[in-house]
Amino acid sequence: MTMQKIMESFNNFVNEEEGLPDFRFDSVLISTASKERGKDDILSDIRSLPGVTVVAVREADKPHPGRDYSLLSLKVDRLTLGHDSVPSIIKKLTHRINKLEGVFSFSVKGIPEPI
Repeated sequence: MTMQKIMESFNNFVNEEEGLPDFRFDSVLISTASKERGKDDILSDIRSLPGVTVVAVREADKPHPGRDYSLLSLKVDRLTLGHDSVPSIIKKLTHRINKLEGVFSFSVKGIPEPI
C-alpha cells in the first residue's frame, strides 16, 4: 500500500463520524523503575481508564538505566469515550497517562488503525 493510500485511509478514519469505529494504536511507555510503584502498577492504572484495553506489552531496549521502556498496543472503545475525534481522544488519553504516578513519558507511535 502506498503512503498516499495509507494517509487517505487514515484521513477517512479520523473524519468518520458515523459508526464511530473502535481503533487501536501503538505507543511507547517510559516508566520509572522503582520498587514502590513498578510497571505492573502503571499498566493496571492504564487498564482502569474507561474505554481503554491494553492489547499487548513488549519490552523495549533500555537506553537509560533506571527506567523501564515498553511498547504498548492499546485498543480504544469509542462508544465508551463519546463522539470526540480520534486525535482528540488520543490527546486526552496521552495527557491522562502522562499524569499517572511513575510514568516518565507516554507517547503515540505510528498511525491509529480502525478495528
